[in-house]
Amino acid sequence: MKNQHLKEEFIRLRALGVSYDRIAKTISVSKPTLLKWAQECDDQIVNQLYFNVDSLLDKYRVIKTSRIEAFAGCLKKALEELSSRDFGSLPTKELFSIAMLLESKLKAEVDSIKYLPDRDGLSRDLFDDNFPTSY
Repeated sequence: MKNQHLKEEFIRLRALGVSYDRIAKTISVSKPTLLKWAQECDDQIVNQLYFNVDSLLDKYRVIKTSRIEAFAGCLKKALEELSSRDFGSLPTKELFSIAMLLESKLKAEVDSIKYLPDRDGLSRDLFDDNFPTSY
């Protein structure tokens, strides 16, 4: 039971980026044991890191779905305004450029979403390209 608690603490600390040396001192476990645990618990560490990052992003409201909604909303407004223009004025060109830029950003956001299948019974739902899937 104590060993499981130590492993859970190891996973938490490792996902926070704490060094093996510091973890060894903190939980009083040898570095070779920690290295063994790292191999055994790789998926759990990656998942914990994901949840840490997701929690941080959620805290600052910078989650991917919010960015996608914002880009899509702006693109919709720009396209609606563009469709109402008679194309007789110079600002239409600028509005068209904005619409193209927003469409490109929206495509980049959507294209970066990938589904990773379950591995070892652990769900790994949606990750974006910037999230490490190995540790």
